[in-house]
Amino acid sequence: MGPSGPGLEAVACDLCGERRARPFARRKGMQVVRCLGCGLVYVSPRLDAEALRRHYNTGESSRIEYYLDVEAADRRSFAEVLDRAERLVPRGDLLDIGPNVGTGMAVARERGWRVHGVEINAEAARYCREARGLDVIAGTLEPETYPPGRFDVVLMGDVIEHVASPKELMRTVARVLRPGGAVLVSTPDISGWAARLLQVKPVEHIHYFDAKTMERLVRGAGLELVAVEPLDRYHDLTAMVHSTTFGGLFRALAPAFRLAHRALGDVVVKLPLRENLLAVARKPAPA
Repeated sequence: MGPSGPGLEAVACDLCGERRARPFARRKGMQVVRCLGCGLVYVSPRLDAEALRRHYNTGESSRIEYYLDVEAADRRSFAEVLDRAERLVPRGDLLDIGPNVGTGMAVARERGWRVHGVEINAEAARYCREARGLDVIAGTLEPETYPPGRFDVVLMGDVIEHVASPKELMRTVARVLRPGGAVLVSTPDISGWAARLLQVKPVEHIHYFDAKTMERLVRGAGLELVAVEPLDRYHDLTAMVHSTTFGGLFRALAPAFRLAHRALGDVVVKLPLRENLLAVARKPAPA
């Protein structure tokens, strides 16, 4: 199966290198496959690295308006993830990979963490710096971005499904973690019906994990798996205008959403969909 257009590339499985795969789904003319070697679900052919960079800087996805609108819900979700981190690691230096408008970083800073971020969307990174005074680099996390052992905790919320090589990113995360430090990764759980229905978006989501493939990713980076748990997030039902999940429908209903938001304010609920998973891992400490 080869590329079908400009800016596309056929790829092997990022976890095990296997090129044999069977069809899993097809959306908007793009093919999602399951690796016959390890079971990872991924997109091939997919946008190449330059096309992906352009995509995340055009406002087609990860719109900052959406994240600003749903901040009330996101603050509750981030607080629960930070509760999980703080059971493992004392508050110290925290890196948020893909913070978008910085809601999670702001919550962590309020709780006493020293926060830093790396964000591929240049507009969102600028918003973090200028509107919130957060230390956020525009770009992607590379091995040379930070020195080894720089952080006590690394957060990746809804990021790993977007990156060209989750394996290389997780190895870089392991490098910048201090011994005993923790990484918390949330992503759609492709073994569940909700993720299969709502999160198969192959232009932007190019890798799809379940508990088994997430464990392989974590252990392959030399990290110790603490847990892979179901994660249900909070959602703001009156602020869904900019969502990409049902983008066309929600945009058509935009006037109704805005009216509801003016009348009701933020309507925040946790939907028990088991749509996502949360992987918690630690960097081994010296004996």
